[in-house]
Amino acid sequence: MNYSNAISNLNFSSNIHSKSSRSFNTNEVKQMLEQLIQQIIDKQNEYDCDKCTQLSKDLSQIIKDAMKSLNYEQYKYVIQVVLGQCQDDNLMMTCRCLWDIETDNYASYVYSNTKIFCAVTVFGLFYY
Repeated sequence: MNYSNAISNLNFSSNIHSKSSRSFNTNEVKQMLEQLIQQIIDKQNEYDCDKCTQLSKDLSQIIKDAMKSLNYEQYKYVIQVVLGQCQDDNLMMTCRCLWDIETDNYASYVYSNTKIFCAVTVFGLFYY
């Protein structure tokens, strides 16, 4: 079934966005991600699947706490952390979202050393 016409006719804009709320700043979030990820991933001298499972959970919690300290009022966060072993293979990641283009945004950062890579995306979604 083709929903293209129905979706294109929808109006997602809203006048209830509070102008007193600070907008999601992708540059600020990306700088925070750079500092955190480099500091944590550089301590990993090898890829271990079991350790990386816990590390990805820990990283997402650390990032969530750091996002709270940036004081984006009325924003909810979705944080995606992908860890993997550096090899000669390529990796392609993509996502699709339905959101308010006036308020919602994202920041992403990819870091790797000789053994491990880390790709993080933080979605900032305005909560009405």
